[in-house]
Amino acid sequence: MTEPTRLTNRQVADILAGVGARLQILDANRFRIIAFQNAAESIRNLAQDINAINAAGELKNIPGVGKGIGDAIHHLLANGSDPEFDALFEQVPQGVVDMMQVPDMGPKKAKRLWEELGIDSVDALRTAAEQGKLRDLKGFGAKSEEKILKGIELLSTRVDERTSIGVARPLALGMIAALKAALPPETIERIEVAGSLRRWKETIGDVDILCVSGQPVLVMEAFRSLPEVAHIAGAGETKSSVVLGNGLQVDLRVVEAKNWGAALQYFTGSKEHNVAVRELALKQGWSLNEYGLTATGSGDAAEGEQRFFAEEADLYAFLGLEWVPPELRENRGEVQAARQHRLPTLVAMGDLQGELHGHTTYSDGTGSVAEMAEAARARGYRYWSVSDHSVGLGIVQGVDADKLRRQRVEIDAYNAHCTEQGIDFRLLQGSEVEILADGALGLSDEVMAGLDVVVASIHSAQRQDRETITARCLKAIYNPHVDILGHPTGRLIGSRPPTEIDMERVLQACRETGTVVEINANPARLDVNDVYARRALELGCKIAINCDAHDVLGMEIAEFGIGTARRGWVTAADVVNTLPLDAMLACLKDVQAKDD
Repeated sequence: MTEPTRLTNRQVADILAGVGARLQILDANRFRIIAFQNAAESIRNLAQDINAINAAGELKNIPGVGKGIGDAIHHLLANGSDPEFDALFEQVPQGVVDMMQVPDMGPKKAKRLWEELGIDSVDALRTAAEQGKLRDLKGFGAKSEEKILKGIELLSTRVDERTSIGVARPLALGMIAALKAALPPETIERIEVAGSLRRWKETIGDVDILCVSGQPVLVMEAFRSLPEVAHIAGAGETKSSVVLGNGLQVDLRVVEAKNWGAALQYFTGSKEHNVAVRELALKQGWSLNEYGLTATGSGDAAEGEQRFFAEEADLYAFLGLEWVPPELRENRGEVQAARQHRLPTLVAMGDLQGELHGHTTYSDGTGSVAEMAEAARARGYRYWSVSDHSVGLGIVQGVDADKLRRQRVEIDAYNAHCTEQGIDFRLLQGSEVEILADGALGLSDEVMAGLDVVVASIHSAQRQDRETITARCLKAIYNPHVDILGHPTGRLIGSRPPTEIDMERVLQACRETGTVVEINANPARLDVNDVYARRALELGCKIAINCDAHDVLGMEIAEFGIGTARRGWVTAADVVNTLPLDAMLACLKDVQAKDD
């Protein structure tokens, strides 16, 4: 009997994702769909070989993998196939699943085109749109055909070989923890991530880790032996490169303690920042590399004289600079600011006093009102806003005026409990109101006026032309009841490009109206990004950093929003949810109406 082909993590993840996509097309139970999607994502980002995890009987320890899916994965790995999966793959062609990747297509449209017109691939979809065969289908027209053709063009140009920071950071920190655990405590004196990961870039090419140890050979052997390592790309006494199960390369370097400051600065980058610092050093008669400074003979020091730095700050200070936070090291004016000692004090995790955008079971969240409130309190927050989706989103059962009234009773009861117990915490009632295709909102002005916080967001018709989608967004911004503009560009990093919205006009309108601009901390979004965040500050806009949490663990991603904000030169004074409750509410629009 022939042994089944050994499946890789990515192959298993692709199969599970394919199952989830087909269940979407067949309009199956949404919780079952979510379960397969979550399992696929967890396995795709696993560093360890799933075959080894299966052999150890630990599939159930993978986040998102329950008994049912775990049994199916076990069967899949053992036999190379699974009867249920095979039936689904036979029932729904892969081409129909591929059609869902076309922007704005979605499972319902793909299903209709497949069942009613027999279109079963992206190529067939392109041909049908070009020949005008879609416009006779109810709900489609000439404009729909144009959007589909444009979406197919966007899909064909989508290339991203970088890894999301949301995937890379936990893996890197996990490897550091595992390396420490594998060695005697005194072996590693210092260890830290460097490179773009330390700078909190939204995507990572590879991971750099820097370490100080008196036993580099021992550290290298332990590093190359970590269970996450799938392939050893390079092995040396002070540097090793490995490739993880998900294809991410991780480089570890061991340096001497006296070189730590220079090495950490050098390997953190960016290249552009380092060039600017090196040029400054040369003007002062020093050559800078990863070991330290060497006198060139053009200054006061004798040629060949060396300076070593155990700390980064000492290196920067020697060159007459403030220490530059890693997030700012992109050669966007930070070196000049550091020379003038006017770098901002950037916002930090401990500055946040609450969040203004999160979801519960009233819409598409998995935590109840009380459960989400308790999670917020556990983080030390003093307030948190229930901001479930309004009606009008389509893919989610939204919260209308009646549900909001029932929700208000629940929120008031929770707040009364906090008051009785002397707990300094308040649950706010808000809504993530959908900005509909014509610029109308998913709730009436009368209903929004009774809410504490209103976040307005676009989730649908995202391929509208620049003028249309900008005008649509501006209409919402100028509504006196809209407090916050949620994830304004609508992008999903690596999978969906931003809309064509004119962000300059949008940010100017936010400044004019006092509408707060959101940095959505979800590492798949990080929207607005660092560039737009900095521009918002230049224009005088206020920022909110929100996790958009959909479960009780969803607030743990706040650090990604903080990282993006710091890259945008954002200080605590620029962020409304660093303020105490009353001061924060005073920053929102239409405060009097809300108080009434």
